[in-house]
Amino acid sequence: MRFKTSFKLAVFTGILLFATTVTAQDLEPRMLSSLPVRGNFAIVSYGYSRGNILVDNSLPIDNLTSSLNNIVVGYARSFRLFGRLAKFDAVIPYSFAHFSGEVAEIDTTTRRNGFGDPLFRISMILVGTKALDVSEYNKVPQKNFNLGIQFRIRPPIGQYYSDKLLNLGANRWAFKLGMAASYTVKKKLIIEGHFTSWLFTANNNYWNGNVIKQKPMISGQLHLSYVFKPGFWLAVSFGAGGLGKTTLNDVPQDDAQQNTRYGVALAYRRGKPALAASTAALIKNRAL
Repeated sequence: MRFKTSFKLAVFTGILLFATTVTAQDLEPRMLSSLPVRGNFAIVSYGYSRGNILVDNSLPIDNLTSSLNNIVVGYARSFRLFGRLAKFDAVIPYSFAHFSGEVAEIDTTTRRNGFGDPLFRISMILVGTKALDVSEYNKVPQKNFNLGIQFRIRPPIGQYYSDKLLNLGANRWAFKLGMAASYTVKKKLIIEGHFTSWLFTANNNYWNGNVIKQKPMISGQLHLSYVFKPGFWLAVSFGAGGLGKTTLNDVPQDDAQQNTRYGVALAYRRGKPALAASTAALIKNRAL
């Protein structure tokens, strides 16, 4: 598979980016995929999710059922950082959401359409794949083992109404720190694991002037990907997260977060070198 440094257009699988717009527990197979440096990529993604899913996991809602349609656009660029392969990506989600649940034992139903909080990330491979130019990339064998880190930030600029309990934005800063490792078996099967933590600032204008704070959340995920050929792969993913208790006006709440998420993604790249497209297939989400 050959790369060019010219601008590319790609339609990625919804599971690759969609989950990050919905909850702190995200699924991202192939995060450590190798790229030549100075590559530019446009990202367009669609995802559908249904279940007990919240944009903000700290909200006090029972028996929640969510139906979310997400359109995600973004940009990614690969580059050298301290001599290692690194990538910057920016993601902007637009959501069509329907929520139903119980607030203070009262049935509530609402809809929200608009922009969510964007996400910006820098990731880097510390061990394994080297930072190579296009001319070198196709000549050097890829490493079987990769170890990397990531830092992601989510600023509070999405749609938010302080008099509404359910919103597409969270009205607080969030920071994600994580490590990931992958191992390729016979150039086809890729086993990948992630360990991450989300940190949150306070929401000082939460639901009619209250103040809510949340302790860090941690999560882990496992991905099994099978590469049929370059640019065509299937991934099965599982993730689980926990902790993240909140305080409401400095009063501790008994609301430790526990959730699981699983997904299936199929990606296919086709077309001319300067124009690529792929198909997005199946996403299933479940929170416990």
